[in-house]
Amino acid sequence: MPLAEEMQQLIAGFPGEVGVVLENLASGERFAHQEARPFPAASTIKLPMLCYALSTGVDLEQKIPIRPETVALGSGILKDLSPGLALPLRDLLTLMIVLSDNTATNVVLDFFGHKAPFNAYYRARGWLETYTAGLLSLPQDRPDPKREQGDFSRTSARDQAAILKSLWRGELPRAQTALDILSKQQLTGFLRYLPADLDDLEEGTTPLKLYSKSGEIRCCRHDAGILAKGDQAVVIAVLTESEADPRFHPDHPAVLLIGRIAEIAYRTWLT
Repeated sequence: MPLAEEMQQLIAGFPGEVGVVLENLASGERFAHQEARPFPAASTIKLPMLCYALSTGVDLEQKIPIRPETVALGSGILKDLSPGLALPLRDLLTLMIVLSDNTATNVVLDFFGHKAPFNAYYRARGWLETYTAGLLSLPQDRPDPKREQGDFSRTSARDQAAILKSLWRGELPRAQTALDILSKQQLTGFLRYLPADLDDLEEGTTPLKLYSKSGEIRCCRHDAGILAKGDQAVVIAVLTESEADPRFHPDHPAVLLIGRIAEIAYRTWLT
């Protein structure tokens, strides 16, 4: 079955909205569905944030204090460590991506002057459906004074794919540093139906390489990354929104969808 037909059947069976971009970076073959539709970004907003931080040229070994105002709920480990820490920017960016640490993300956002410079960078790069709203996951009694009530970060499959493609081609500052961090990702649904797992990737016992960032909130499950094998590379960006199942679990319909889409891309272009 042709890739486009298989993808359309898969998407039609999903109980919600889906934005997808698949692109073979060697041949230029491409599939897209609702690629420009903005979705609540969840933690995929951390991918363009990483790119902006690296674009500034700031010393990555510079230590940045973790201020109490930036400590967040949700994913990550920094919220549970002793107060008064100061970490190198490189480590904060790594935590932001690899563990999707919300506190590390807030420290990075705060260090660079909040959302304005990030959003200006996105616009300059042409990532027009991508927007950072402000500090993440603060408790209700300590809201971000610079974040408008009800505002939320957003992105599209098109923007996520464009970012990844630019990184792979070395078109963004310190692109290899970004890819090195993305290769350590611990939270992904792409590998569910592939012949490799995170241990295989870390130990180098598979020819596959993955550079990705996922994100999830109650109604959304997303994953965006580059799956590579030898000199072949595929961009996969999948954003979903559904009220069908509000629970967080490994067999969520969107998680299964993300895994199936990655398997189709792998089978079509990397085998």
